[in-house]
Amino acid sequence: MTSSSSDTTPLLASPCSNGSGPHYQRASIDDIQEETFVSVRGFTMQSCRLQIYALLSLLSLGAVPLVTHWFPQWRLLVAAVKSPLESSDVVCIEDDFGEVVVAEIKKHPISHATLGDIFPYSSTHDLNDSIDEIVYFEYKRIRFILNPSSRVFETILNWRDFSWGRTADMGGGVTDLQAVKRLIIFGPNRIIIGPSNWMDIFLEEVLSPLSFFQILCIIQWFSDEYASCGWFILFTIVFSIASSFYENSEKAKLLESMCEYCGVVRVRRSGHWRYIPVEHLVPGDVIEVDPAYNSVMPCDAVLIEGSCIMNESMLTGESKFISKSEISQEELLTLDFNEADPSNSRHVSRYFLFYGTKVVKSKGSDLNGFHDSKPASNALALVVRTGVNTTKGCLIRTILLPKPHALQFHQDAVTYIVMLSCVAIIGAIITVYRFYKVDYSWDVITLRTGDLFTIVIPFALPATIAVGFGFATSRLRKSGIHCLSGARVNVCGQIDVMCFDKTGTLTHEGLEILGFRWAMPASAASSEFCKFSSVLCTPEEVLQLNRPREDNSSEVYEHPRILTAMASCHAIQVLDGELIGDPVDLKMFEWTGWEIGNDFGLSGSTISDQQGFTSIVVRPPGHSGFQDALRESVGMPTPPSLSPKKQLELHENFTEIGVLRSFEFVSKLRRMSVVTRTLTVSRSGVSGSLDSPGLRSSKEFHAYCKGAPEVILSLCNSSSVPSDYLNLLRRYAHHGYHVIALAYKAMPNTSWLKLMRMKRSDVESNLQFLGFLVFENKLKPETEEVVSTLHSAKIRQVMCTGDNILTAVSVARESGIMSSSCRIFAPHFVDSERGPGATIVWEDVDQNDHSRSGINMQLELDPVTLKPVIAIKSAVIADPNDIDFIAPERFVEVEIKEDYQIAVTGDVFSWMLEHTDKFSSFYRLLLKAQVFARMSPEQKTLLVKHLKELGYCVGFCGDGANGKNVFSRWSIMHLEDWGALQAADVGVSLSPVEVSVAAPFTSTGGSISCIVALIREGRASLVTSFGICKYLMVNGLIQYASVMLLYSIYTNLGDNMFPFIGLRIRSVG
Repeated sequence: MTSSSSDTTPLLASPCSNGSGPHYQRASIDDIQEETFVSVRGFTMQSCRLQIYALLSLLSLGAVPLVTHWFPQWRLLVAAVKSPLESSDVVCIEDDFGEVVVAEIKKHPISHATLGDIFPYSSTHDLNDSIDEIVYFEYKRIRFILNPSSRVFETILNWRDFSWGRTADMGGGVTDLQAVKRLIIFGPNRIIIGPSNWMDIFLEEVLSPLSFFQILCIIQWFSDEYASCGWFILFTIVFSIASSFYENSEKAKLLESMCEYCGVVRVRRSGHWRYIPVEHLVPGDVIEVDPAYNSVMPCDAVLIEGSCIMNESMLTGESKFISKSEISQEELLTLDFNEADPSNSRHVSRYFLFYGTKVVKSKGSDLNGFHDSKPASNALALVVRTGVNTTKGCLIRTILLPKPHALQFHQDAVTYIVMLSCVAIIGAIITVYRFYKVDYSWDVITLRTGDLFTIVIPFALPATIAVGFGFATSRLRKSGIHCLSGARVNVCGQIDVMCFDKTGTLTHEGLEILGFRWAMPASAASSEFCKFSSVLCTPEEVLQLNRPREDNSSEVYEHPRILTAMASCHAIQVLDGELIGDPVDLKMFEWTGWEIGNDFGLSGSTISDQQGFTSIVVRPPGHSGFQDALRESVGMPTPPSLSPKKQLELHENFTEIGVLRSFEFVSKLRRMSVVTRTLTVSRSGVSGSLDSPGLRSSKEFHAYCKGAPEVILSLCNSSSVPSDYLNLLRRYAHHGYHVIALAYKAMPNTSWLKLMRMKRSDVESNLQFLGFLVFENKLKPETEEVVSTLHSAKIRQVMCTGDNILTAVSVARESGIMSSSCRIFAPHFVDSERGPGATIVWEDVDQNDHSRSGINMQLELDPVTLKPVIAIKSAVIADPNDIDFIAPERFVEVEIKEDYQIAVTGDVFSWMLEHTDKFSSFYRLLLKAQVFARMSPEQKTLLVKHLKELGYCVGFCGDGANGKNVFSRWSIMHLEDWGALQAADVGVSLSPVEVSVAAPFTSTGGSISCIVALIREGRASLVTSFGICKYLMVNGLIQYASVMLLYSIYTNLGDNMFPFIGLRIRSVG
């Protein structure tokens, strides 16, 4: 969630006539995943106009206030005049959807405040200019504050203090005076859901336009002595209002339970630690993350000391533990949420603590930081956002105030009601003429004309449709599908395109290791030519190979580097003896058989401190006696209760590998790496660098790296890469396997200080390729059946994933999304050019190149029209019209009888969106492509939005947490699918938690069979809505015709005749 600042200068449209300031501004709200714009106009209330408004309200018997309650901007036309924003009493706000809100401008005095306290980015005035009061209004729970320098309103969503990152300024925390000022500026740290009592909710329901017109119908029927119809409509209205009241109140209670949080938190204020209520937290506070006092994060914060393990299931829907590490001082100095939002930035999310997430474990820093006397026992965090400005506050706003979805059914229903109103008006004119001509009194004429409107216009239509929604949501709830809005059920029946995430949605959540292919020299004497080993299915198999030395290190190393890489290059943590982390990392580590611990060497000894080892270490199998051997090697007594087997183990060599530095996974880089050092203990009397008889520490550091194979290839020394690298990778990907590449390098003559200062690019360069780790990801049992059912229902299906394109195509074919016999074309860039002049080639993924006589002819797609062509590529073919002209490439359009499909990568998708014509190329891509691979979260959101531009009703099914890219899941999970789930007409999150703010629909079953249930219920609800609509309209027209005929002889239907006509029509229908 980001906000407008200096880069979002409001567009001034109409300055006020007195020239004192703008009356209108175009303000931006850069919220999570999407930027929206609103128009803000200033008005000042005038006493004489207010008196006129009060008189009109009195004369109209309350009709004027009621209408202005529905259309608040009309009240301003009567009671207010335009004025500059800085001197206005109220503002009229209109969004891009035409919704209008009138907000009151409030003022609050503030002492000892300056412009820089509120607008640190302001550049037109001195930041030290004093401010006596803040002028603000609130729109959709977002606070807009008047900037005296620009004289327009600005949001404070992404406010930050420039002192953040300077330890001298942060050491004492905020002062008491600063805390008071910021509490006034940002408000209390709480999320207010809406009306707090049942009377407010009830009045909102009763005063809605629909309820008001239904009440008029009741009055009309009872006045005309049609009691049966009056009682029926009254029952319908009461049931509708009660259902809506119950649904809204339950929804409010549910959201309040998600946001309600009270208690105290330990905070550093004015250089001292104290406990304060959670509501009094302000940005800039330094708090202690203590699970004992605060099991739930009370705000958005940045981890500045120590580490945490969090459970973000409330936001992501996934009950998995996530490790958080502290932010560096350089990162804190340059922290800017306008540039990188925590919800969609892996780099920021690794140290960001989200409001409402659970604190599983907190560990302080070993160094004295903000704690004066001793190292912190718990982690420390810097509060950066509070209340509705938090990420969770933004998600709650999207539930309370969703974007309007214009459904074709509703548009058609409104159009038809307008037409029926015109029919009623014509009948009313004829009735008035006839009855006035024969001298009927005006009260009778009013009743007769009122009858026509209540008969023709089906005011009970929305209420009866709402009943259908209620039954549909009830059936869905029994199936484990929960929805936040019953009206969305109808949309499910209109889905044209269903987009699926892959891993965890179409396929199983976890990956099974098939084995690994080790890159080894062709002979022990030479490493010039490398080759892949056969598939090794167990770690023991690599030990049985006749292995040559893997590097030129002078040290003897008994464990294969590829096993060491799998054991150490991960982000696994240990919590209460249980391994937590990414499932792929866990599967890889468990497969090696190694052990992991939180201690390196002797706890509390100088070994770990002087040598710089971290708290995460790994040990080979059978080395559990390392601690006891280490104790004996440094002269410490061993525990007396050792078994005879343990005593024998003390005579062996024991090895531990400590992870010194870890470079987290970055989506853009698609890799992660670690730097390690080895410690060996034995009783052989070998002296090492630690001057202990049996203790030997490696003199070299080693870097291990894993990531996407095409990325690792570019970082490796070419002499270590087998010649069939790309062919083997393509073969595995083509058959749907996940492949991770591993590499390493020795780092001799590197000091500890140099290592700590070394850049990531230096560590991840000139690597030695180790091999491929191959995973298998199987389809869920229900996937093929669901895909087949959707095909039968004529619903197009699209796979949107972060995986390799060939892997995605293989899964799409296996699941049935793509035909196994259909030609499939995939693109790639010819070179590194990514600008407007870049060249893209679309090739058949199953077609090998055929070369004859220097000419290469193959079936491709035209890069503009995306139609099949034969590409003739040659450097020796002369153009027949010019003997000196050489044609490097020709395209001959061909017609193929069978259909073809397209798979596209995220970079090509973005390039075509930016550099090609939408109508000739990009939209055709959207029409033909079935697989979108290597897609980032932003690209997934763009895909959904542009599919909707083509007129599709789009559904998106994911887990609400991440794109399940096997490479991306090495790092911190975040709301990767959230944007696409919210942008889609129907977003379905497969989540084990019942309450998830990730999507409008949540299925707790974790199966895509919920999509079939949703569409069935949606179509059933839609058919019911159409049936109700047709019945009420036909019934009204028949009654209208009957009444008009009876009016011609100055009579009318009896009380029981109206229900009889309705029942008769129902029986015939």
